Amino acid sequence: MPHRRSIRTLAIPVLLLALLVFAMTLGTVIHSHAGSSEANCSICHLNHQPIDQPFVADNAPSFAQIGIRTDFAPPADPVFEPAKRLPARAPPSA
Repeated sequence: MPHRRSIRTLAIPVLLLALLVFAMTLGTVIHSHAGSSEANCSICHLNHQPIDQPFVADNAPSFAQIGIRTDFAPPADPVFEPAKRLPARAPPSA
């Protein structure tokens, strides 16, 4: 059975690829310009169309000075408390 399974894992992707190529070829054969002009066809002129550039939005914040503050006091020193040390102990005996 392992030999049969390896054939399936190879045959299914090959079959899907062949189906894709066949569908694309059939689509270009059936493609026609009976109702519209060829100048605006997105299929015929696909390689002539420019690539869309990503939209760049300027979302950077801008900081405007709204005034001068004269009553500025330096920040207070932070309060540091030393960590409490617990005495070392042996693991519980079983």
